[in-house]
Amino acid sequence: MIVPAFPLLGEPGEFDELTLLSATVFLEAEGEPAPGPEAVAHVVMNRHRGWKLSVPQVILGKDGRAYDDGRAFEVFSCWNDDYRRRAEARLGAARDEAVFAWKAAAGALWTLTADPTLGADHYLNVELTRKIRPDHGLPSWYDPAKVTVVLGRHTFLRLT
Repeated sequence: MIVPAFPLLGEPGEFDELTLLSATVFLEAEGEPAPGPEAVAHVVMNRHRGWKLSVPQVILGKDGRAYDDGRAFEVFSCWNDDYRRRAEARLGAARDEAVFAWKAAAGALWTLTADPTLGADHYLNVELTRKIRPDHGLPSWYDPAKVTVVLGRHTFLRLT
C-alpha cells in the first residue's frame, strides 16, 4: 500500500490536520501493536472535542506551533524542540509501514473507528515514566481513579 510521504522540513503547525495527526501518531506510537496507534489518535480527537480547540492546538498548544516557540515542552513530546532532528529523521525514513499511522488518524479524525480508550484524553507509559523520573514519580495529573483502560504499555485516563 502506498501512503503519502510526511513533510520533512518546516513547522508541523503548518501541516494539514490529517498529516499532523498522522505524523503525531507515527512518532508517538511507532512499534506499538494495535490498538495503540488508534488510541493515540482518539486521545487527540477526544481532547479536540472536549477542550474545543483545533486539532493543531490540541497537538501543539494554543499557538499551534511546535518549534522555536519559547516552550521547552510541547503537549506531545515528539514535537519538543530537542526532538526536532530525530522527528525529521524518523518521518523522513517512514515508508509504507507508516500506513498504520495514516489509517489510525483518518479513522479517528473522521469517526470511522471505535475509540479503544473509552473516552480518554491523556495517556502515560507508567513504567517508563517511573524509570526516567525516579526522583519525581508520576505527573501530578495522574489519577488511578480516572484510568479508562490499559493498552499494552500505556495507561489511558479521562481527566476532563
